[in-house]
Amino acid sequence: MNLLDKYNRIIDYMRISITDRCNLGCLYCKVGAELQTHSEKSSNTSNVILSYDEIYKIVLAGAGLGVRKVRITGGEPLVRKDVYKLIEMIKGIETIKDISITTNGLLLEENVEKLACAGLDRVN
Repeated sequence: MNLLDKYNRIIDYMRISITDRCNLGCLYCKVGAELQTHSEKSSNTSNVILSYDEIYKIVLAGAGLGVRKVRITGGEPLVRKDVYKLIEMIKGIETIKDISITTNGLLLEENVEKLACAGLDRVN
């Protein structure tokens, strides 16, 4: 089974924003909002982010529907602790063939080795 858009084109990619946080102050993003992980119970669900396990389950469901490419975005995804662990988890899904990350690059040098070892295919 494949996902189709309204023009009957196959959707084989998924874009996942893993954080709203960023290490820059650009006007484009919503910087400064306090966020919590889903495990930190909150009555205000607008400031809750998904755990890596929850994100993995979403990607796994997408893979079952034909998703083959995943782009990790944010905010700045590299400010999220241990993002390479999420990449390792997603890379373990046999049908996922391409994992990329969109970053402003400021934290790339200190993370590049872990990201490469985790299986990241591309950086934008």
